[in-house]
Amino acid sequence: MMKRFVTIVTLALFVGFLPLVGHAQKWGAPDYMKGKLVTGGTVGAGFYGNCLHLGISPQLGFRPFRSLEVGVRLGYDFEYEFSRYYTGSIFYHYFAGAVYANYEIYKGIYVQVEDEEMCCLIRGSAVNPSTQWYNTVFVGGGYRQYVGTSYMFYAMLFDLSWGFDSPYASPYIIRMGYCWSF
Repeated sequence: MMKRFVTIVTLALFVGFLPLVGHAQKWGAPDYMKGKLVTGGTVGAGFYGNCLHLGISPQLGFRPFRSLEVGVRLGYDFEYEFSRYYTGSIFYHYFAGAVYANYEIYKGIYVQVEDEEMCCLIRGSAVNPSTQWYNTVFVGGGYRQYVGTSYMFYAMLFDLSWGFDSPYASPYIIRMGYCWSF
């Protein structure tokens, strides 16, 4: 309940900043980004210790003003964990959906809020099959580098609902990706 409250309050603050959009346009995104659909996302892979991780996270957004972007993000992450000490492996399948809003405050620098719902399916020979649901609220910021009608982004987000039962290893999330506008 508290997480939903924080999300609603943060979104209300974003809406409260809308009258300042005219002022922020002097420094924000290029003029041609206003009214554009934005699509793109992130792709990732990693191998650490005894775990293989693969992930993809497409997103679709709309820019009603050149400094404000709202949208949805989907995600799928796969983890394969194996061990030499026991005969078994564990497969984690994470399916996520999120809504986000970000506001560009100065020359590519933006703040962001995101509310994510995630389902984790756990399967494998070493565990009993199970399903777990998580709700995560992220706040943070990032930087966009514009190249024509597209941009590369770097973001660092903080998980307000992080705990020991969280699907994330740390409350800090780093994202890098690419988006196109049309």
